[in-house]
Amino acid sequence: MARPRLLHAPDDTALLGVIENGIPDKEMPAHWFAPNELRQLAAYVRTLGRAEQQKIVGDPRRGSNLYAGKGNCSRCHTIGGHGGALGPDLTDIGARRSVSYLKESLLEPEAAVPEGFMQLLAITRDGQKITGVRVNEDTFTVQIRDLSDNLRSFFRSELTKITYESGKSPMPSYKNILTPAELNDLVAYLDSLRGDL
Repeated sequence: MARPRLLHAPDDTALLGVIENGIPDKEMPAHWFAPNELRQLAAYVRTLGRAEQQKIVGDPRRGSNLYAGKGNCSRCHTIGGHGGALGPDLTDIGARRSVSYLKESLLEPEAAVPEGFMQLLAITRDGQKITGVRVNEDTFTVQIRDLSDNLRSFFRSELTKITYESGKSPMPSYKNILTPAELNDLVAYLDSLRGDL
């Protein structure tokens, strides 16, 4: 939110609507505030956009090549409808997250696992272990996107155990995969993604 122009709230009227109604299919839920509280909160959010922006030291073009190549990010993440579905969609990640958050996510992916990407371990009756991200579940079934990005569905009666691994992420740390310069390039690329593809 520390940006002069917010993607879903370019003006004050839109910002008030976003706070009150949320953003469907995003991490922003609706909130109920009294009218004066709503205006005060919107005014505070606008002050965040006046904060000095974090300096980007990397090259987004080189970062784009790292995303598709050495980083192998597109195996799990989607940008503009292209890529895997195991991890969050990154189409507008630069509009939603700060540079420091992006860097931390690459170095310490388990520090803040996004909602909706809970990792779990399921063990079938024949001893097969499936680790992946919980997609959906109900009383009788569970659907898992496994680490190969395959959607798997099981009746609970087919499983001997389901372990919810809260705080765990299938995403690797890039500490020993990318050099510091490459990390800066990848962060610069991710920061450039504003959903305007």
